[in-house]
Amino acid sequence: MKRFDHLTTRERGQSLQRTIELAPDPETISLFAYGSLIWRPCFEVQSRCKAILHGYRRDFCVFTVEARGAPDSPGLGLGLRVDSASCQGVLIPLPEDGRSEALTSIWEREMLTAVYQPKWVSVEVDSKITTALAFVVDELHPQCAGDLSEEAQAVMIGSAVGELGSCRDYLVNTIDALRNVGIHDLPLEGLLRRVNLQISE
Repeated sequence: MKRFDHLTTRERGQSLQRTIELAPDPETISLFAYGSLIWRPCFEVQSRCKAILHGYRRDFCVFTVEARGAPDSPGLGLGLRVDSASCQGVLIPLPEDGRSEALTSIWEREMLTAVYQPKWVSVEVDSKITTALAFVVDELHPQCAGDLSEEAQAVMIGSAVGELGSCRDYLVNTIDALRNVGIHDLPLEGLLRRVNLQISE
């Protein structure tokens, strides 16, 4: 598998500008984190809380051939996909001081390619609805792996290693981070059991 085209610095900046222009309140921005941004944020986190995003699900559906995989052994990263279910994650308000720097850091990390689409979504926090920024997978992008069976996901996750470490560690860290805020993602935990079984065979 070849490496995927990176966005240029200009394209990334234009994406950020367009997104902020659509923000309901550019002075108060929160991020809905559902994967590695929970346990490895790229900005100062002053507070956070559990949140539910309805109409989407968390899925290992993004090919990674750099961070957690390689061209000859691609791994999988998490993405948000439109679904009738819901996704439990973490709402992280961006700091007032340094908000611009935080957004730039987020875009440099999440928008390396165009596989993610930044969107303003409505999330539920303690039965109240608030707006958050989320990164949703572009199903038509070549980096989107589409619908994979749990077995296929396990094979890729169990064998892939990239610049940031193994794909399995990414899965484990996400499960642990979710548990630390009181979220038990049963599909992810089942996937880890399948990965461990795959590795032991």
